[in-house]
Amino acid sequence: MIYRLLKTISKLALKVYFREIHIEGKDQLPKEGPFLIVANHPSSFLDPVSIAVNIKPKISFLAKGIMFKNKIIASILRGLNMVPVYRAQDDPKMVNKNTEVFKSCYKKLKEKGVIMIFPEGTSEMERRLRKIKTGAARIALGAEKEYDYSLNLKIVPVGLNYTKSSRFRSEVFVNFGEPIKASDYFEAYKKDEIGTAKNLTEKIENDIRSLMIAVDKEENDELVERIESIYKTSLKNKTPNENEIVNDLKASQAIVEAVSYFQKTKPEVYDTMANKIDRYFLKLRRVKLSDKSLDNSTKKPNGFSNMIKASIALILGFPFWLFGFIASYIPYKLPRIVALKLTDSEAFYGALLMSLGTLFFIIFYSLEIFGFWILTQNPLFTILFGILLVLSGFFTIYYARNARRLYFNFKLYSRKHFINELINERISLINAFDQLRTQYLKENP
Repeated sequence: MIYRLLKTISKLALKVYFREIHIEGKDQLPKEGPFLIVANHPSSFLDPVSIAVNIKPKISFLAKGIMFKNKIIASILRGLNMVPVYRAQDDPKMVNKNTEVFKSCYKKLKEKGVIMIFPEGTSEMERRLRKIKTGAARIALGAEKEYDYSLNLKIVPVGLNYTKSSRFRSEVFVNFGEPIKASDYFEAYKKDEIGTAKNLTEKIENDIRSLMIAVDKEENDELVERIESIYKTSLKNKTPNENEIVNDLKASQAIVEAVSYFQKTKPEVYDTMANKIDRYFLKLRRVKLSDKSLDNSTKKPNGFSNMIKASIALILGFPFWLFGFIASYIPYKLPRIVALKLTDSEAFYGALLMSLGTLFFIIFYSLEIFGFWILTQNPLFTILFGILLVLSGFFTIYYARNARRLYFNFKLYSRKHFINELINERISLINAFDQLRTQYLKENP
């Protein structure tokens, strides 16, 4: 009951928190258990939530054992289908309990259950896959051995890709891969359990990496992000795919591979392009513009008459925005303050922000609706007020986005000469990327 309720709330919370939720490969999921879900872990408990709301069966989650120390919290966590895992770095004395954990997992899988595991072991907000642990492979093969290799168990790799999980109204891409059949490893496992578990772990790691944007070197993170901003749309148009989501991921993966290739084989080309990109973004920063706003200015008409129309629309919508701003300011602002107090980790901040935001909005909206009921004693007006409250909350987001766009358009219009120089510099970078792409494809057929 608790699980279903939280799943429904989480699904709504994700739709509000993320501007876009992209799902790919869901049709490859087994129709029923038993199966394991294994995924990269960039954003704390946003990761299991983003996957779980898109899967029909009830999922069991492996969680750090230290979370189960308090009896009350432990009972709640078990009610949410969480299973404790004890790590040596948390409490060396408790590691021996993992035998019981494995047995518990075996039993759940025997009952056609679904277990989610993040085999990296820890959560870090980075676009790379850290060396994964052998736990998932050992559970899968151990369960099959426990029940005489009769479970027909599968392992589903998942790639999680966020534009910026710590930012409200960002995007998430959940990419389900082709299931790995545990049966493919049975014969080898009977002869060499440790070696086969390592081989299966390597297969899991490679499959997860293929489903995500994995930047191997930390120093390349910002460079890749900047190239994506400038060039990804152009690159996607050059390699069309029927599936826009897949095309988006493949474009990012191609950029990562090309950056890594030029850094290793042609460091002088890498350095030259990195310096040009740095100079371009430095100029943007000086005028307080983003590459996205500059890109949008080349796609959409920003004539003075259009800006006047947008200004009138903002003026007419101002009363509704003001109502939404006043009604939603505290539940919007308070989660940010509390989340920053509770963590300085980017991987945990986004998850905390969504969870606290959901909680505070439910509490504050409920109090406001109750207060309105006390004042009016009118059921119909109270219902209409509740609907208006929710709609005004969404409207404030839409209004703020359009206000920012208008501000940037006025800025672009007032500094036309300098902006044109930046646009030409951007076009020059795209042309340079085209040449490097041709060179890369020629040298990597």
